[in-house]
Amino acid sequence: MSDILRQIDADLRKDRLLKIWKTYWVYIVGIIVGLLVILTSYQLYLSSTQSKNEKIVEQYINAVNSGDASNTIDLLSELDDSSNSYIKGFAKLKKAELYMILDDEESAVPILESIFNDSSLDEIIRDLALYKYLMFQIDIIADEKFNELINARDLQKSRFKFLFKELQALKVLISGDKMKSSSLFQGILDDPEFPTDIKTRAEKFLKISR
Repeated sequence: MSDILRQIDADLRKDRLLKIWKTYWVYIVGIIVGLLVILTSYQLYLSSTQSKNEKIVEQYINAVNSGDASNTIDLLSELDDSSNSYIKGFAKLKKAELYMILDDEESAVPILESIFNDSSLDEIIRDLALYKYLMFQIDIIADEKFNELINARDLQKSRFKFLFKELQALKVLISGDKMKSSSLFQGILDDPEFPTDIKTRAEKFLKISR
């Protein structure tokens, strides 16, 4: 008796499924086809993106290995509008570095400014550009502007927070305020979070400021 009931129940379920299929088959097929199209398109997008990124990285490597600074700068300039923000940022940083090597500070400084003001770039690239910019400009930039640029960054989240604080102390020393610079360098020495190499430099600068 139980076998008969199970058979009847199975037949009823098959009938219900056939009715659902006959009523909604167009929608079911449409959903399946739509999912297949979406998955295929996504795979093609990933493949295309990977291919583009590989070409961009290859272009960057070829540029930095060209052996001639001027030629490298020209090749890196071709990446200014790159869709890969990391490579674009690194390419600009490399250009600024090469201009400095060529003693062309007038060309290097605007590039660094464009990097740390570009919110589309990664924060670490922007912070590195700002650090280099302040290093190059430390003896000529106004104190107010110097501190304004540093304070505009979220130092607690920046990987360069210790270097920025060291720069602030150094800027004060260069500006002639030995008492304040001594206090700042002493603060670096007293802070257990500061790296050893920065503390070593702080000890030297502290002797100068006294």
